[in-house]
Amino acid sequence: ICNDCMKACIYQKQDPVNIPQIETAVLTDTLELPWGVEIYGLLSRWNPLNIARPYPLPYNGKNVLVVGMGPAGYTLAHFLVNEGFGVAGVDGLKIEPLDPEITGTPEKPPRPVRHWSEIYKPLDERILEGFGGVSEYGITVRWDKNFLTLLHLTLARRGLLRIYGGVRFGGTLDIDDAWDWGFHHIAIAAGAGRPTIIELKNNLACGIRKASDFLMALQLTGAFKRGALPNLQVRLPALVIGGGLTAIDTATELFAYYSVQVEKTLDRYEKLVEEIGEPAVLAPFNKQELEILTEFLRHGAAIRAERARAAAANEKPDFVKLVRSWGGVSIVYRKRLVDSPAYRLNHEEIIKAFEEGITFIEGMNPEEAVVDENNHVRAVRFRG
Repeated sequence: ICNDCMKACIYQKQDPVNIPQIETAVLTDTLELPWGVEIYGLLSRWNPLNIARPYPLPYNGKNVLVVGMGPAGYTLAHFLVNEGFGVAGVDGLKIEPLDPEITGTPEKPPRPVRHWSEIYKPLDERILEGFGGVSEYGITVRWDKNFLTLLHLTLARRGLLRIYGGVRFGGTLDIDDAWDWGFHHIAIAAGAGRPTIIELKNNLACGIRKASDFLMALQLTGAFKRGALPNLQVRLPALVIGGGLTAIDTATELFAYYSVQVEKTLDRYEKLVEEIGEPAVLAPFNKQELEILTEFLRHGAAIRAERARAAAANEKPDFVKLVRSWGGVSIVYRKRLVDSPAYRLNHEEIIKAFEEGITFIEGMNPEEAVVDENNHVRAVRFRG
């Protein structure tokens, strides 16, 4: 709604009021207050703007199974509980439990959270909770995922709601099980699920991944953390094929992850060389792996040098020029930018992507991934 309003603003000669930014500012200002987390929790149960009924209803005897704890699932669960329904939310991902001291137990009420800083964690240190679906693993780091922890805590405290991770609907649990266990309704909020498979020759060549698979691997393994050791390798130049918001997210995350990846590689390489010597470190690598390692070490040294330069000048490091000089990340779409779903749905995401160094290539339709002798993609053939 806010995005539609901003797009249709009659004051076209100036930037419209950024409503989502205002909402975020109101939320963060509230959370920074003493007992801000508890104020938020109260307002999720008591709505003074609802004149007819500002309070939640008591249990009405009806139970709903909500499949999927993504944005649709947790929002639906919130409103159902306020309407008096008993709700069980299930998700295929493992959902990490919160501290029972602040969520409460049947024997003991929750301890109030005085300061937001008690549950706030820097994103590099935050434990990936699995709660939130695509808002946990698919959204860019521009959105503070500590808000997901807040949502999780708020819902976990509700007496009429239970959340279970590691439950696959149709496998672990099926429709007949739901009826047998006393549910009166099943709400499917499982999200998009499978990725879009395009008609591209050599679609399964090394170096090609589906966007949703890449985002899940990046976020759920914690690959962006300096202390993580994930099996997620990307090289530049990189192409993202598509024109939706998933393509935008993938491109911006890939752009940001590359500098983290090569710097971590350099750090680990130096520690291993110091410990066991360079010949022992390089011995297991074949020719192709040595080529990639050498490339990563060179780029990692450049990232480290830029970080040192920025620290000496008391500036923020500028990795955009470096990443672009190595080939950068480009989004390739078969139509024009203005025809893309990302532009229609949320043009701000495209603006932010351009600010972060992403290139957008219009009017190109992929036909074939050209591979080298190792069956690794080295080029992509398009038709205009």
